Amino acid sequence: MSNLTLFGGEGDYSKEALIALEQEILAMPQIPLVNKHYFANGIYARELLMPAGSCVTGKIHKQEHICTISYGDVTVVTDEGTERYTGHSTFIGKPGSKRALYMHEDTMWTAYHRTDKTTVEEAEAEVVTNDYQLYLEGK
Repeated sequence: MSNLTLFGGEGDYSKEALIALEQEILAMPQIPLVNKHYFANGIYARELLMPAGSCVTGKIHKQEHICTISYGDVTVVTDEGTERYTGHSTFIGKPGSKRALYMHEDTMWTAYHRTDKTTVEEAEAEVVTNDYQLYLEGK
């Protein structure tokens, strides 16, 4: 069974399953996606426009943060299960969260993080990682 079945609401939602899903997605043809980065008064925002039909996996978030979907239709898989968001939505992202997304429509997603860092590299090092072991060691 392909890990892509997670988008259908079936299967194992463990962190290991999300990593396996990410490997499947990375083996497919890739499209260029460009994050926009914003800094203001101790807030770092990462904004990403993802086209309909695309599958995207995110980094592991080290801290609680706010996510806003400005518009779109997206299925979101985490180790807690599957949610579908349409239109405008805002929710809290938990520390340790990693997401896999399938865009049913073009989707604009922004994550907001608290940091005093002022460069993308420093802010990303503080708020996200690609390695669960590094995340667990930093807790």
